[in-house]
Amino acid sequence: MNNVFKIAAVCAMGLASSVQAESISFFTEDYAPLNFEQDGEIVGVATDQVKQMMQRAGLDYSLELTQWSRAINLAEKKPNTCVFATTHTEERDARFQWVEPLSADKTVLVKLKGSDVNVNSIEDARALRTGTQTGDYTVGVLKDNGFELTDLSPNFEVTVKKLKAGRIDLLVTSGSFYESAVAEGQPMEAVLTLSETIMSVACSKGTDADLIARMQTALDAMIAEGVQAEIAGKYR
Repeated sequence: MNNVFKIAAVCAMGLASSVQAESISFFTEDYAPLNFEQDGEIVGVATDQVKQMMQRAGLDYSLELTQWSRAINLAEKKPNTCVFATTHTEERDARFQWVEPLSADKTVLVKLKGSDVNVNSIEDARALRTGTQTGDYTVGVLKDNGFELTDLSPNFEVTVKKLKAGRIDLLVTSGSFYESAVAEGQPMEAVLTLSETIMSVACSKGTDADLIARMQTALDAMIAEGVQAEIAGKYR
């Protein structure tokens, strides 16, 4: 190989590496209205924002719907990998790099509508069996609020089934998920708000800081232009 071809090959390899480095792998879960599958496409309040954010930032990306525990585990361990929409908690803060906010939300305790479960205070709730999913931020919320009778499931679909079957007294979830579930006909009733939250994109510590900055700049512009509010309005 002559020197010209060698230089060309090196340049091509460098370009390929650069392109590869600018690709982000996103993982999310089925958690309407933030992220869910519709007609074979992943959509939602958070998903639509991420898609437009990446387009504005000029970055390639992949998007996969999976179990939450797998999603957040991959986002913590693999370079150039992110998960959304996740709650930015104190416990998670140092484990990830953050792009935010995708939305403001709250954490609510929910009972089966019409059940005789009576919750007037957090003390009442602590005495009841409360369900959530493995790896979710709500596990930490329950722990921080002194809940000991916690039941974990692989996803919220299983948790909802347990609530309907009377295997748990309450479930804990985000306000947006609760409102979406009620709109779809799920027999649920919110009984108590535990916390106010911010939903975010969480990326591994091994993700290129320049990519994080480009994503944040794009999201900031979307918020300033009212695009974030427009996207949220589509799902109300």
